[in-house]
Amino acid sequence: MDVITRTILELPSLSTLPGRIEEGALPALVTGTSPALRALLAAALFQRHRRPLLVISADETEGARMAADLRFLTGEECPQLLSRDLTLRSADVVSRQGEQGRLRIFDNLLNGGCPIVVATAAALCQRTLPAETLKTAAFTVSMDGPDPETLEQKLLRCGYKRCDMVEGPGQYSRRGGIVDIFSPGSPQPLRVEYWGDDVDSMGVFDTDSQRRTENVEAFRILPAAEALSGLAAQGEAELCAALRQQATRCRRRKEIGEQQAKELLSDIERVEQGRSLPWADRYLPLLYPDYAVGLDFFPADTLVLMDAPGRCGEQAGEYYKQLTEDCGLLAGSGLPVLDAGDYALSWPELCENLASFGVVMADAFTAGRYPLQPKSLLEASIRQLPSYGGSVETALEDMQHYLQQGYHVVLLASDRRRAEVLSGMLERNGIRPLRDFPGDALPPAGRCTVTVGGLSSGLEIPEAALAILTDTQMMAPGLRSRKKKKAVSNRERISSCADLSVGDLVVHETYGIGRFAGIFKIPVDGVEKDYVKINYAGTDSLYVPATQLDMVSKYVGAGEEKVVKLSKMSGNEWQRTKTRTRAAVKELAQGLLKLYAQRRNTPGHAFSPDQPWQLEFEENFGYAETDDQLRCIREIKADMESSMPMDRLLCGDVGYGKTEVALRAVMKCILDNKQAVLLCPTTVLARQHYQTASHRFFGYPVTVDVLSRFKTPNQMKQTLQDVQSGKVDLLIGTHRLLQKDIKFKDLGLVIVDEEQRFGVTHKEKLKELTKGVDVLTLSATPIPRTLNMALSGLRGMSTIEEPPHNRQSVRTFVMEHSWPAVIDAMRRELNRG
Repeated sequence: MDVITRTILELPSLSTLPGRIEEGALPALVTGTSPALRALLAAALFQRHRRPLLVISADETEGARMAADLRFLTGEECPQLLSRDLTLRSADVVSRQGEQGRLRIFDNLLNGGCPIVVATAAALCQRTLPAETLKTAAFTVSMDGPDPETLEQKLLRCGYKRCDMVEGPGQYSRRGGIVDIFSPGSPQPLRVEYWGDDVDSMGVFDTDSQRRTENVEAFRILPAAEALSGLAAQGEAELCAALRQQATRCRRRKEIGEQQAKELLSDIERVEQGRSLPWADRYLPLLYPDYAVGLDFFPADTLVLMDAPGRCGEQAGEYYKQLTEDCGLLAGSGLPVLDAGDYALSWPELCENLASFGVVMADAFTAGRYPLQPKSLLEASIRQLPSYGGSVETALEDMQHYLQQGYHVVLLASDRRRAEVLSGMLERNGIRPLRDFPGDALPPAGRCTVTVGGLSSGLEIPEAALAILTDTQMMAPGLRSRKKKKAVSNRERISSCADLSVGDLVVHETYGIGRFAGIFKIPVDGVEKDYVKINYAGTDSLYVPATQLDMVSKYVGAGEEKVVKLSKMSGNEWQRTKTRTRAAVKELAQGLLKLYAQRRNTPGHAFSPDQPWQLEFEENFGYAETDDQLRCIREIKADMESSMPMDRLLCGDVGYGKTEVALRAVMKCILDNKQAVLLCPTTVLARQHYQTASHRFFGYPVTVDVLSRFKTPNQMKQTLQDVQSGKVDLLIGTHRLLQKDIKFKDLGLVIVDEEQRFGVTHKEKLKELTKGVDVLTLSATPIPRTLNMALSGLRGMSTIEEPPHNRQSVRTFVMEHSWPAVIDAMRRELNRG
C-alpha cells in the first residue's frame, strides 16, 4: 500500500503539500477530496513525515471508517478517541467503559505509544484531567511493591471499586494476601500474591476461569475514571474545602442556591466518609483548576488532519449547545452544576488551541469560511467510485473501460485467499492480472494488479491514470450491521406488583382468568398487609396476599384483540378447562414423542469431516470468534457428521453470532452436495439474511437465492425451477417456503430462525419437510415448549452466552426514575447515529 500513498503525494495538484508542511506554511486547505482520499492523504503524510498524526472527524461513524482505512494503509493501530457522557445527574451506578478507553489513549500518548489517533471533534472539546495529574495518578506494580495496604489506598484514590470478584475494568478485590486489579489499560486483570508485605508473585488471569494465564514482572495501573482520579492528586481535604467554597457561593443565590448548597454539603459528607462520588464530573473544575482537554496530551510536533472542517464544526457546536441546555436545566432543578464552558471548550476555542499544531484541512468543496485561515490552497481532482451493489458484471465493465483507457488498475482484496479468488474471476473474464505491485511500483499502463489491502471505497485518479477498486464495492451494501428485534417471551411470571397495571388480564392457578383491580391494604389481626384484588365474572372478587404472587401470572392468550371471557369463582368451569388443557398437552406430548422417535429411527445423511474450503470459509470471518461460538460450532458439526438427523436448538442473545454459526453449518452441508434452506418469519429478515449470506459466500461457487414478495412471478418461477434442479445451494425465505410447490433436489439442512414466531400449522408443515433432514433452530427467546424439549433431552441444545469481543458497550446508569434523563439518553443515541 506504500506504492499508492507515495503516488498520492506525487500528483501535480498535491506534490507541493509536503514542502509547505516542512516550511510551516500551515494551515493548508485541500479541496476536491472524498472520504477515501482523505484517508490516503493522511496515511501518505504520516509515512512521509513520520510525525504523530491526529485525524479529527465529525462523528463516531466517520471516525470508524477513517480508522479502518488507516489501519489497512499504515499497518498501525488507530484507536478512536470518542466523547463520553458527563455524569452530572445523581446516579448510584455509572458505567465507565467510555472514559476508561480515553484514559488508555491518554496514557499511551504520554508514553509515545499512539502514533495515529482518530478523534471526534466533541471528544477533543471535553474537559478532562491534566496530563500531570494522570502521570501522578497512574503507577506501576512490580515485584518491589507497594505493600498491600498502600496498594489498596492508591486504588481507592484512583476511583477503583472493591468487589468480591473482579469482572471488569475499574474493579479490585482483596482476599487475604491476594489482590486482584482490573486496570483500564490492560485486556486482562492482574493478580498480586503477597507474603506478608512483600510481593511473592504476579500474573494476569482470565476473568471467566479465574486462572492465571501469564506471569509478569511489572504492571501499569491506570485510574478508573477521569474525575475520580483527581482525588489521587488533590486529596479529600482539598476537594472538600473547594466544595465548601462553592456551597458558600451558592447560598448567595435564592431558593435554588440553597438547594445546590445542600447537595454540595451532602457530597462533602460522602467524601469525608470515604464513599464514592459517581457524579464527580460535576466538580471537574474544582478537582482540576488547570483547564485541560484531550488535545493537551498530543506532542507539539503532531500533524493534524481535519476531515471535513464544516461537519466537524457543526457537530462540535451541536454538542456544546446541548451541553449548555443540559447544564441550565440541571442547575434549575437544584443540582450544583456549573456552566457548559466549565466542562467543554466551544469549537472556536478548540480551534485557537489547534493553531499551535500543523493543520491540514481536507474538504470536498471550497466553503466560504474555515475554522482556521488557510495559508496554502490545493485542489485535487479525484473521483470516488460508487458501490456496485453486488453486481460483478458492472465492476468488470468499468475495469475493462479503465484498461482500454490505459489506466493503472489496482484491485484491493481484504485477504490473500480472496485475492486469489478475484484473480481467477478476472482470468475467466479475459483479464490477466498481476500479483501485488511488481517491482514495488504500480502496474504498467493498461494492466491490472490484485493485492491485499483495503479502502472504504474505490477511487479514480485521472492525474495518475490510476483506478483503485475494492472487493467490498462489488458486494451488496449494508452487510456489516444487521440487527434483529428481540422477541418477547411468551409467558410472563409476575415478580412484583409493579409488573401489573389496573385492567390487566391475569390468571390465578386455582380460580382462573380475572382482571387486576389494584393493590389494597387490609388489616388482618391488627396488622395491615398488601393484597392484590382480582375481579372475576359477575361480582366475584379475590384478594391475593402479595406474598402469594407466585400463584398469579399475566394472561398472554388472545389479549385485548379478542373479548376474553372471565372465569367464575364458583362452579367447576376452571377445573374443567384445566382438565381439557392437560389432556390436550398429553396428546401433544405423545405426538412429539412419536415424531422424535421416528426421527431417531430414520437414518439421515452423515456429513463428511471438514474440507479445506470449510476451513478457508471459517478463516475468512472478519471477527474473532468467542469461545462459546467455537463450542457451538463443534457441537453442531458433531451432530451433522452423525447418521442420526440433527435437531438442535441454538440459543444466544441478539448480536452474539448465531447467524455466523448457522452459515458455517450451511457451508458444511453444501460441500457435501446437499441443499440448505433458511426459514425466517418476515420478508425484511429474509432480505437481511440474503445480504449476509451473499457477503459471506462471495468468492465461493455457492448460489444463494431468496423467495420474497419483492420478486416478480417470473422470477419466482425461475427460482423454484432452480431449486428443484439443484442450481440453488441455499434458499432463504419466509412462510412461502412451506408451500407444496417447493421441491428440493437433495435437501440436507433446514435452519429455522426465530421459531417462536411460527404458528402450529406452519410447524406441522415443517415436520413433513424435515423427516430425515438435519434441523437447526435459532432463537434468542425460545418458547417454553421448545426449551423444555431441549432441556429434557428430546432436542440438542447449544447456548452462546459470551458477547463478541469489542461489542459496542452498554452505558449503564442506576438512578431514580427521571423522564428528563430518559429523554436525554434517547437524544444522545440519536445524535450518535
